[in-house]
Amino acid sequence: MKKIYTSLLALSSLFTWAQQQTISFEPSEGYQLGTLHQKNGWTVTEGSSGFIQNQVITNEKASQGSYSFKNAFEPSFSDQFFPIFGAVQIFDTPKDFSNFTISYDVLVDAQQGSDFEFVLYTTDENDIFVPVAGVGIENRGLIYLIKGENYEFDYAPLQWTPNVWTNVKIEVGSNEIKYYINNTLQSTIANYTQLNIQGFNMLHNNFGNNAYYDNFVITSNNLSVNPFENSTVSVYPNPASDRISIQSPANDSITGVAIFNLSGQQVLATSQSQNIDINTLSIGTYLVKATNAEGKTITRKISKK
Repeated sequence: MKKIYTSLLALSSLFTWAQQQTISFEPSEGYQLGTLHQKNGWTVTEGSSGFIQNQVITNEKASQGSYSFKNAFEPSFSDQFFPIFGAVQIFDTPKDFSNFTISYDVLVDAQQGSDFEFVLYTTDENDIFVPVAGVGIENRGLIYLIKGENYEFDYAPLQWTPNVWTNVKIEVGSNEIKYYINNTLQSTIANYTQLNIQGFNMLHNNFGNNAYYDNFVITSNNLSVNPFENSTVSVYPNPASDRISIQSPANDSITGVAIFNLSGQQVLATSQSQNIDINTLSIGTYLVKATNAEGKTITRKISKK
């Protein structure tokens, strides 16, 4: 069964260039103690009464520096069949599936609690969320490695130890994906989606205990895009309270606009590009997808206040 988290379309590329990004949740990067929500592009899970409260930057533990992200138990909610509680990061520009590496440190404070899952994600031709790759810290002490779009997995030979930092590295190439644990190759699988990477998330199923994430290092090819898809296309105002408009290049007329919540549900569709009424939307974060006369699309993130 596929899980739906966001609705984004991969952008077509003209050329690529390499870049490296580090996320250690430190004040020097613009982070502070408290909720991770809306810090440097992060969004936490939204419940029926608003965004959950315990997905935070903490100084309790860190593998590097003083702070880390705490993917914490949510006592106001019951346990879940799938990991759904945590945080998601949407890349400003999708990353090239032919050359992408991410490494990070993770610590889980006890066994026999939640399963903690890290997933690189994309969306398929039907705008359905699918995993490109992912690593799970299972409550029994096992580590599982995702190998299919329906979350099929194999267990790694190596297990994890409570309250000990474990380093994970995922190398995504054109034809294969390699998983490393503590710098030792655990598995090589086929690149089963061969789709560009749109972001990643850290989630748990709320059976108890906490995980801490730190020291992300991302090396990737950024995808350059055609003029309609570049930064000259904007949605304003952002944040917005009642209406939004889309500004695009003069030679690109927008023929349709769709707005999605972060569960991938379409909540509004219109042929307008100016003064779009969003009064009926709840406060929160949304994805705006605009289509031009040639059928090309862009996706922009907005906040409704």
